[in-house]
Amino acid sequence: MTFIQSRWALRGYQLYSQAASLLMVLVGLGSVLEWVARIDLVPDLGGRHMSLTAAICILLSGLALTAVGSEHRWQRRLASLLCAMVVALAADSLLAYQLGGYRGIAVWLDAAPGAGLRAPARMSELAAIGFLLLGGQGLLILNARALVLRETLGLGVLAIAMASLASFAFVLAQRGESLLDRLPILTGVLLLFGTLGWMSSVPTTGLTRISTAATLGGVFARSLLLPALLLPLAYTFVFKLLETRLGVSQIVASTLGAVFTGGSLAWMIWLVAALLDRSERLREATLRLRDAADTDALTGLGNRRKLDDVLQRLLHADRRQRLPFSLLMLDLDYFKAYNDDFGHQAGDDALREIGRLLRVALRPRDIAVRYGGEEFVLLVHGVRMPQLPVIAERILQAIRDNQWPLLPITASIGGAEVCGADSTATLLQRADASLYSAKRNGRDRFEAMGCAECIASRDAPPALRAREWDQPPPGCRAASQG
Repeated sequence: MTFIQSRWALRGYQLYSQAASLLMVLVGLGSVLEWVARIDLVPDLGGRHMSLTAAICILLSGLALTAVGSEHRWQRRLASLLCAMVVALAADSLLAYQLGGYRGIAVWLDAAPGAGLRAPARMSELAAIGFLLLGGQGLLILNARALVLRETLGLGVLAIAMASLASFAFVLAQRGESLLDRLPILTGVLLLFGTLGWMSSVPTTGLTRISTAATLGGVFARSLLLPALLLPLAYTFVFKLLETRLGVSQIVASTLGAVFTGGSLAWMIWLVAALLDRSERLREATLRLRDAADTDALTGLGNRRKLDDVLQRLLHADRRQRLPFSLLMLDLDYFKAYNDDFGHQAGDDALREIGRLLRVALRPRDIAVRYGGEEFVLLVHGVRMPQLPVIAERILQAIRDNQWPLLPITASIGGAEVCGADSTATLLQRADASLYSAKRNGRDRFEAMGCAECIASRDAPPALRAREWDQPPPGCRAASQG
C-alpha cells in the first residue's frame, strides 16, 4: 500500500532521531568519563548508578544512530560495527549471569572502581536484555533487513523502558522496592529514547509509517500515541501518591483512578470523533468545490472541464475493455437571432430549459455538458452507430414538443461513435463535422459521421437494448447518416 507522507511529520521524526542520538552520546560519554576521569557529571536518578558497561552501550548506540541518514557506506558500516559491539557487550553480560564462573569483558568493565565516587556496579540482567534488543534493532535498520523482526525488537525495548518508568513513578509515590533495583531509571529513559530514535530514523517504514502518513490515520497516531503511553505512568504516580502520602484510602484512590482512566478514554474517543467530523466536513467541502468546478452555472450541466475528464476515462476504458460509447453534439438553430430579438435574459432562460430537457431525455449514466454558448455535447454509454438515430430523434422531438413561451426552438445534432484510434480531438471533430452537415442540410435534424471501423461494425449485434430508449414518436423524420 502506498502512503502519502506528511512533510512536517517526517521532519519532526528526523529531528527527534537526531536529538535522541545527541542525548545518548552526551549522557553515555559523561557516564564513561565519571568512571575514567573520576568526576561526577551525570545526576544520580532513582538511587542507583549506571554501570560502566551500560554507559558504553549507550554511547555506542548514540554514535551509531547518528549515521542512519548518512549516504556514505563506510559510515553505515562503522555504525553497524558499533551496534554489533553493543550486542556483544549485552550478550557477554547475560552470559556472566547464566554461567557463575564466567568472567567476560562486561564483568571486567563493571568491576572497575569509580575512585571513591561510586562503588563498582554491574549491569543488570534487564538492562542487558534491553541493550541486546536495542543493538539488534540498530543493526537491522542500518542494513535494511527483517522489518518485522526489527519492529519486534523495538517493541521489546519499549516495554522494558515503560516498565522502568512506571516503576519509578510507583517508587516516588511509595518509597518501596521496585524494578529500579534491577534497572536504573536513567538507563530505562535512555533505552526508551534510543529505541524511539531508531524507529524515527526510518519514518517511512515499519510502525512509524502510519504515524507519518498525511491521512486521517496519521493524524490519529500523532495525536493519541503519546498520551496513550504517558497517561498510565502519570496515573500510577498520582494515585499511589494520594494513597501513601496523603492518607487517601485504597478504595477512594482506586475509584478516582477508574474515573480518571474512563475520562481519559472518553477524551480520546471525543478527539477521534472530532477528527472524523472535521475530515468528513473537509471531504464534503472538497466534493462541493469539485462539483462546482465541473458544473456549468447557467444550465446545471457539466462544463468543458468535465467533458475532457470523462472523455479521457471513456477512451481509456474503450481501449482496455472495448466498452463502446457515442458522442452527440447539439446546437440550437438560429439562437443568435433569438437572443437579438428577445434579449439575453430570454436566451439564458431557453438554455436552462434545454439543460432540463437533456437531463430528462438521457439515462442516469449518460452525461450532458454545455460545450459553449448554445452548443451541448452528450456522451451515451454502450451505444453504437445504428442506435444513434433513435436517441437523437428522441431529443429533437422533446425540444420540438416543449412549450416555448416566446418562439419555438429547434436543434441540430451531429453524432459519432468512438473508434479504436480515436482521441478526444478526433472524436469531437467527427461529431462537429456531422453537426455542420445537419445544419447545411436544413437544420432540426440528425446526421452522423463514422470512421471505417464504425461502418464495418454496423452489422454487428447492437450493444444497446431497445427497451432502454423510447421509440421515435409517430411521423418523425428519418435521420440520415453520412
